[in-house]
Amino acid sequence: MTEREQQILTWIQQNPMISQQELANLAGITRSGVAAHISNLIRKGYLRGKGYIVTPPSYVTVVGGISMDVLGIACGDLMDYTSNASHVRYMLGGVGRNIAVALERLNIRTSMVSVYGGDHNGELFRIDAAANGLDIGYAKQLPESMTASYMYVGDASGQRLLALDDMSIYDHMTPDFLRERMSIIENADILVLDTNIPQKSIEWLCDRYRRPIVVRAVTDAKAPRVLSRLSRIDTLILDTAESQALTGINAVDERSAIRCANVLLKRG
Repeated sequence: MTEREQQILTWIQQNPMISQQELANLAGITRSGVAAHISNLIRKGYLRGKGYIVTPPSYVTVVGGISMDVLGIACGDLMDYTSNASHVRYMLGGVGRNIAVALERLNIRTSMVSVYGGDHNGELFRIDAAANGLDIGYAKQLPESMTASYMYVGDASGQRLLALDDMSIYDHMTPDFLRERMSIIENADILVLDTNIPQKSIEWLCDRYRRPIVVRAVTDAKAPRVLSRLSRIDTLILDTAESQALTGINAVDERSAIRCANVLLKRG
């Protein structure tokens, strides 16, 4: 940040309603000169677009998934090729969204970078984000797309028997999509990713973000998306299936978990 940009930012912090002409008068420069400095402050992440909203001094950015989760738990023994009585529950989910909401509840300022649809589930997400104080100014609603969804089918004990997901909307989270939001990403104190986003996008972020990166792997099929950038990841969160997908080790106890961790550390 230049001296002049710092000066203008200080005046904006003191009076967020100040006009560009008033700033020009204070600085002794033209209004167009002030506009150029404000554009630089927005690009660098110190201001969030119009309205002179000052970026919080410390925050986390989460880049990951938003979904509607459908959980069906059978009331009794499951029978093939017919309908089974069950308890069905709908809830907003997505690993990235869940992490972001949890951080906000811990009073950690969090910005969510993601995509969601123009459907009913997308509107529910917007309402829920507002209720939780979650910043979704850098998430994008895609009017012609459906919000991602996840379906869980469990037996009477709750044990998962089958899961289905429709996550094709995340294909829109390309490096170009992320580049447009780089100001809110590069100025975050910590970047949290989940592996719902495309591998090229994970690699692109890891190559450009220079602060701690936390990754939550999502499914054994998507966990390998991080393998080429292990050296850039500070914290990698895995479950048993995901650890086996990455290392071939079934981490079911402390000893096997340590073996798994050692393999990953040697790789990056």
